[in-house]
Amino acid sequence: MRGGCVHHDCGPLGSAAIDRAEERKVEVLKASGYNAVRTAHNPPSPAFLNACDRLGMLVMDEAFDVWRAGKVLYDYHRHFDKWWQEDLNSMLLRDRNHPSVVIWSIGNELIERLLPEGAVIAHQLADHVRAVDPTRPVTAGICDTWDAHATWRDTDELFTALDLRGYNYQDGVYREDHGRFPDRVIVATETSPTRQYDYWKAVEELPYVIGDFVWTALDYLGEAGIGYEYLEGETAAFVSNWPWTVANCGDIDLCGGKRPQSYYRDVLWQCRETPYIGVHALVPDDRKVLLSNWGWDDVQASWSWPGSEGLTLPVVVYFDCDEVELLLNGISVGVVSMTAESRYIARFSVPYQPGELKAIARTAGVQVAEAALSTTGQPCHLRLTPDRATIRIDRNDLSYVTVEVCDAEGQTVPTADSLFHVTISGPGRIAAVANADPKNTDLYCDSRHHAWRGRGLVIVQPSGEPGRIDLCVTADGFEPVQTVICCE
Repeated sequence: MRGGCVHHDCGPLGSAAIDRAEERKVEVLKASGYNAVRTAHNPPSPAFLNACDRLGMLVMDEAFDVWRAGKVLYDYHRHFDKWWQEDLNSMLLRDRNHPSVVIWSIGNELIERLLPEGAVIAHQLADHVRAVDPTRPVTAGICDTWDAHATWRDTDELFTALDLRGYNYQDGVYREDHGRFPDRVIVATETSPTRQYDYWKAVEELPYVIGDFVWTALDYLGEAGIGYEYLEGETAAFVSNWPWTVANCGDIDLCGGKRPQSYYRDVLWQCRETPYIGVHALVPDDRKVLLSNWGWDDVQASWSWPGSEGLTLPVVVYFDCDEVELLLNGISVGVVSMTAESRYIARFSVPYQPGELKAIARTAGVQVAEAALSTTGQPCHLRLTPDRATIRIDRNDLSYVTVEVCDAEGQTVPTADSLFHVTISGPGRIAAVANADPKNTDLYCDSRHHAWRGRGLVIVQPSGEPGRIDLCVTADGFEPVQTVICCE
C-alpha cells in the first residue's frame, strides 16, 4: 500500500466537503502514485469515498481519535460512552458497500493504549465492527508510549484485538515484533516524511509489513508549521508560531501542487523518469539546517536567485541511478555516486550564476535521464489555467484556476509575489483564493491574494444556472487576463 494520511479539510475551502473538491483530492493523489489513504482521524465525506470507488483508491476508514481519555478539553471523550456504538454503526452501515474501503480503523494514538482498560475497549470496538461487517480487517494506529515508565511491549494486549497491527512511527520494532509474533501483519499507519526512505524500504523488504501511510499526503490547515526547518542553535517545538497557518508536512501543498518530498517519493516508488533538481536558499552564516520530524528541506526547482551571484547554494538531485553529474552552463560541477548511503539523493554546492543547471543521470556508465533548470527572465505577463473549462450546473462542482506570473518565454517566475485581484461575472462565485505559502496571511475569502513563488489559485463555484463565467485577474504592472468557464 503506497499510502498517506488525509485530513477532512479541503485546503482553502476549509471543512466544506464540496463534491468536486473531494474528487480532486483523490485525482491529485492518484497522479502522485498513491493507491491508498487513511482517513485521519474520522470518517470521510461520502463524496470522497465515491471518488475513491470510481478512481481506484484503497481506503482505511477511521472512526475515532480518542476513546474515554481525552487529548483536549472538548474532544470526543466527553461523548464516547454514550455515542460510540451509534457513531460506529453510522460509519459501518454507511460505508460498507464502498469497494474502496478495505480496512476499518477504530482509533488513533489512544491515551489508554498502555492500560488494561485500553485492551478492553479495543476488543469491544473490534468485536462490534466484525459483528456488523466480518468481511474487512480491523486496525488502529498505535504510537510510542510517551512514557519513560512504559515500554512498547505494554501494547501487546491491545494488539490482540486487532487483525492488522497499525504502527505509528515504529519501524524500529518491526523485526523484533515479527520474531515474537511471526503471524502478526503490520501496516505503518503513520510515518514521517523525513524518514520515508527507511519506512518504504521496510515495506519492500519485509513481507509482513503491507504498507506505509505518511503523515501526511495532503497539507492541511492547523497543527501550524509542524513540518518546519530551523537553524542549528534554535529551539525546536512541536508547532510553530504565527504567521504559520498550515501544517507544512504534506507531500501535496494546500493548492494541490507537488512539494519536494513528493518528487522524492516518486523515486522511491519508481514512478519518476527524470531527475528532480532542488535548490536551497543560502543559509545565514553557514549554519546547519535542521528539520522537525514532519519536515523536508525547503528546496525549489528553480535556478533564479537574484542577489546570490557568486554565493554558493546547496543543490540536491533525486533519482535512482548509479551516479549524477551536475553541469552549470555546460561546465561540470561534479559527479556524485548514488550509493545505498546516499538514499537516491546527490548533494552539491554550486556557486550561483544565471543560466542553466543540468543534471545527467547515468547507470553502468550510460546516460539514462537528464533534467535542467533555467534562470527565468523578468515577470511580464499573467497566465490563467483552469483545471476544467466546462463544469456542471451544480454548486457541488468547482473549477480550480491556477494563476501564474510568467516571463517572456512563458516560464513561471519563482521570485514573483505580485498581489493579484480577481473579478467574476456570470453564473458563478469565487469560492476561495489562495497560494501554497505555509505562512500565508491573506484571506481565502477575499477577492485579492499574493502569488507565492510565482503562483496562486482561484476556486470558482457555479451558482446553479447555465451560462458563461468570465474570470478576470489583474495585478499592478501587468495586462489583465481572462478565462472562460462554461456551466452546462
